[in-house]
Amino acid sequence: MPVTIERITEALHSITPDIISKTPHRVYVTIPRAELTKTISILASELGVQHLSAITALDTGSVFEVMYHFLIDGIEVTIRTTTPREDPTVDSIITIFPGAVLYEREIHDILGIVPTGHPDLRRLVLPEDWVGGYPLRKDWKPAEGEE
Repeated sequence: MPVTIERITEALHSITPDIISKTPHRVYVTIPRAELTKTISILASELGVQHLSAITALDTGSVFEVMYHFLIDGIEVTIRTTTPREDPTVDSIITIFPGAVLYEREIHDILGIVPTGHPDLRRLVLPEDWVGGYPLRKDWKPAEGEE
């Protein structure tokens, strides 16, 4: 049975997400941070999702927003959650989608969001000896003399 926005909504009913559909082929699902692993597990087990397209994140100024992007039967699905600046953590999803390993390292490296349970948070983008903070945070300033 093909996946539809209605089927996605039905599968996620126990989480009571905020689902916003922009078009018949695009859906945004906003969930509480505590429901992330459960939500991603439902996508994999009940909807048969096998591929994570990307994980992106941004600093809104007040919180960090983390977005997990999937393509399910021609529908672009983005699972969104937020994490507070004073506790920038989300659960790692690499046990469900091993391909998340590099995306999680990237959001840790450039925004300082810690994917709890990730086994290898070595730097991915920035040099190993980087001490200048997290360059994609709104409050980041380059060191004096740098551009």
